[in-house]
Amino acid sequence: MTTAAIRYGTYGYRFAEQQVGPLFRPFAVGFDRVSDMNYDWDGLKRVDGPLYLLQYTVSGRGAIRIGDTTHILEAGQAFLVDIPGDHRYYLPEGSEYWEFYFALFRQQHAEGLWADIIRKLGSVPSLPVDSPTVRTLRSLYTDAQQNRLQDAYQASAAVYQLLMDLLRSASADHQARDNWPDAVRRAAELIEQDCVAFSNLDEIAAATGASKFHLSRAFTRYVGMPPMTYVTKLRMERAAELLRGSTYHSSTIAEQLGYSSASYFTKVFHQWVGCTPGEFREGRATASIDRLNIYT
Repeated sequence: MTTAAIRYGTYGYRFAEQQVGPLFRPFAVGFDRVSDMNYDWDGLKRVDGPLYLLQYTVSGRGAIRIGDTTHILEAGQAFLVDIPGDHRYYLPEGSEYWEFYFALFRQQHAEGLWADIIRKLGSVPSLPVDSPTVRTLRSLYTDAQQNRLQDAYQASAAVYQLLMDLLRSASADHQARDNWPDAVRRAAELIEQDCVAFSNLDEIAAATGASKFHLSRAFTRYVGMPPMTYVTKLRMERAAELLRGSTYHSSTIAEQLGYSSASYFTKVFHQWVGCTPGEFREGRATASIDRLNIYT
């Protein structure tokens, strides 16, 4: 759906106190286009907080000052701020208009998630128009417009989804592989092709032609974990497949995965999965799983 087909508007939410559980509470969601220079919000003068605000530029140009730094906001750029807070967002001189989505929600229960998002993503991130965050923000607005959020629990789930998408955008593990440096992409491909072939970082670096120090830093930044941790992750996922899909003894699986002893393999497996290989195979310590996906 294009923005031209969506009506502008702002929809507010208020909640009684009797709901059960730690709910995330939207305060207002909106889609707007401003062209008046009087559009000017000072974060220290607002009285509707405490709130968190995500505002995403669809088209036009806006501006925000956060502390001593001013950012010009164009299509694809967002900002995330606390209210109250030392910021001011406004229509800057020379801008004909500013079109944006925004979501305001209460801080209660979201403090830790929000701090983690700001720490990882920054206060003025760029978000592709087809990113999960922007799709969820747009969906949150259309749901509000069409009165689909029928109760506090649906509203809480919508805010939680938005926070999770922001965290996902901030997570190095979900950066598009096309944006990885060549050495990182090559290292990941080699590890995925044969996770048993590499027993240390030097071997991976030699295979890619990069220095091990540069490769380790870059790989951790873009993949979300060091190269050898990625090796272990894939080995453990393969171990789970073999434990459930074969009759191999755990010592044989350990050998196939490059471990020098069954006891060390058992130790590593327990660290990653939370049970021994035998317990995993028999389903005594966990549900019967056909494929194990490990996230870090």
